[in-house]
Amino acid sequence: MVVDYIKFKKSPLNSSVSLYLIHGNPRNISNEIEHDIVYFYKKLEYSHLNYVVEDDSQLDIIQTELYGQSLFNEKKIFTLNITSKSIPAGIKDLILKENDSSKDVMIIKLDRQPSSFKNTKFYKLLSKHQEIIEIYELKGNVLEEWVKRKCELNNLQFDSKYIRSLITSNQNNSFAISQSIYQRGCIQDNSDYTASNDSKYSEYDLVDSFLSKDLIKFRSISHYLQYVNTPLPYLIFLLNSELEKLYSLKCDLDPKPYIPNFLYHKYNSACIKYDTTQLLIGLEGIYKLDADSKYNSSKVNPWIRFNDFFVNIMNNNE
Repeated sequence: MVVDYIKFKKSPLNSSVSLYLIHGNPRNISNEIEHDIVYFYKKLEYSHLNYVVEDDSQLDIIQTELYGQSLFNEKKIFTLNITSKSIPAGIKDLILKENDSSKDVMIIKLDRQPSSFKNTKFYKLLSKHQEIIEIYELKGNVLEEWVKRKCELNNLQFDSKYIRSLITSNQNNSFAISQSIYQRGCIQDNSDYTASNDSKYSEYDLVDSFLSKDLIKFRSISHYLQYVNTPLPYLIFLLNSELEKLYSLKCDLDPKPYIPNFLYHKYNSACIKYDTTQLLIGLEGIYKLDADSKYNSSKVNPWIRFNDFFVNIMNNNE
């Protein structure tokens, strides 16, 4: 079955579905849908395991978790965050194999693919036997209702004029709107606010603190994300992308990184704050940081390494 954001939100989740493909952008909407699915299965006593997948190097680890038998026959829900342009071949075979066995539940998060993707056997098989959620940037009344719900979750007072202004000033971009709502919440000092069993901070708040070079805020958000078990390789992937954007802009490299118009001022300001040499050192060192977070966690504390690595980049640009 293939549904969009509206149909997904209106339809009750069904425990008979064992595999979900969340396909498209923006990432914050993809995260929201993932949260809804995970929350539903956690109420059914499933434990959640989260993986960031760049290639087939993690295949053995994921297979061990999938097919390993727990003493208490624990039920599991897996999220595979695919960061490569397409699904790696070994991971795709694993997904198809899992499609034949509904013991556990799997969520695959994949960025927008070419239109030809819908003609593949892989897509057609999942659309027939499992659930595919196609996501796009929200528009019209759907976006307005989404913004109202965000304001309510953040305990913000609003009216129709404010909602329209918020949408227009952020050029209908749901991620930028989320950031504006969050910033207003901070100004109002809603220190006791917690968002309906959800996060106080997101990975995008960490990115913002890095771009603004706010060391104290970076550490605070990083510690919170560690506390709520955010996958560290995913954060490293996001911040590596930010390093690449800043270095490309700073050195005027081609091709230019994609940056929406409404974010150009933010990135230009960040470029002024960061030094080219330190950005390059960051790009060269982040690969070892990523490898340690995945394979050497028993020998080093990856979160301490992560915080020290980025704080060092920010400090050395003073």
